[in-house]
Amino acid sequence: MKKFRNFASTKPYQPSIMTAVAIPATASAKTFAEYLQRSRRRCTPERFMILEAVETLQGHFTVKDVCARLTSAGQHVAPATVYSTIQYLVECSLVRRLHIDDGAVRYEVSPTSHHHLVCTRCGKIKDVHDTTLEEILRARRYSAFTPASFSLSVYGVCSACARKARQAEAKKQKQSKPVISSKAKK
Repeated sequence: MKKFRNFASTKPYQPSIMTAVAIPATASAKTFAEYLQRSRRRCTPERFMILEAVETLQGHFTVKDVCARLTSAGQHVAPATVYSTIQYLVECSLVRRLHIDDGAVRYEVSPTSHHHLVCTRCGKIKDVHDTTLEEILRARRYSAFTPASFSLSVYGVCSACARKARQAEAKKQKQSKPVISSKAKK
């Protein structure tokens, strides 16, 4: 008769298979590896390639941006792996998920809370750190809730789009002015 391992043993969990991958020496990679081990997920080279790609992207990005970065680096990773790994990065607080009104879910790597200025014409998103707003939100107490971070989106028109609109309006005004002929002046 086969002997079965006692799954209810009192020995602490030892993730021997999970640590077979060489973990990069960055603080975020160590945090991610610890999260994967705690949640009993495998530490794979693909997950750390995705973490590295995410950290090299500047600003706000989509999953498609991460896939494109990996492909341009000659690293093939299945899109499903990218989606699930980014979800794990969100769960362990290395990446934040943003829901901007353009429909696409965007992500960012940001260690601090901040708010976003979103241009409704071109879609540009600018990060703004406002210490006064941070102090107000941190001082605010909520019943049965402990905030970890905040993200505020302010919608409007960026200076570049406003300048283009003014130039277009000035050009339109200039073209619509009636031309007075020399006969009409006499």
